[in-house]
Amino acid sequence: MAIEKGRKYNPDVIVPFSSKSMDIDPACGRVPYTPDYNEMLSAVYGLMSKYDIDKVYIDGANPSFIKSLKIQIGEDADYDKVIARYRAEKLGDDATKDMKIVPVNFNSEHKAMLGYCKMIMENDGGRIAINRDKFDKLITVLRTAVDNDGVLDKELTSYNDIFDAFRLALKFYHFEEKDDY
Repeated sequence: MAIEKGRKYNPDVIVPFSSKSMDIDPACGRVPYTPDYNEMLSAVYGLMSKYDIDKVYIDGANPSFIKSLKIQIGEDADYDKVIARYRAEKLGDDATKDMKIVPVNFNSEHKAMLGYCKMIMENDGGRIAINRDKFDKLITVLRTAVDNDGVLDKELTSYNDIFDAFRLALKFYHFEEKDDY
């Protein structure tokens, strides 16, 4: 269904004044070419500015990059203390709701993120449009993803880093169940 919806979707068209998110998995040390740290910061900041990004979800496994990016945009770099204080004062479940740069801890959130991805792709005939010409690797990973008791089997899933990036991107969207009555 996502591919069918994607036939009408042009990812090169940016809708003005719409909410936008960005997801980052720096993958430092896991790729053949790791760009310079400052080049990555500059590139991310440039994209955030160019597309007027509202939220950036980033793999929490790289706290130094998260802190540097937060400093660059003027956000509190001690996000772990902000989250701890939020929980200590029992202010609710979403300690990151007021953050623009949002760290995501895959260790604690991977099962929920996998379940949410599955729900979005399956419920109501799917809620995502994927342009097959631009996102062929994403289509491959969605077709090959293997769920073993709520955990992504990365050995059996092609392009698992792309799947992680897709799950990060979905964090921006919240859907409510419709009541039939």
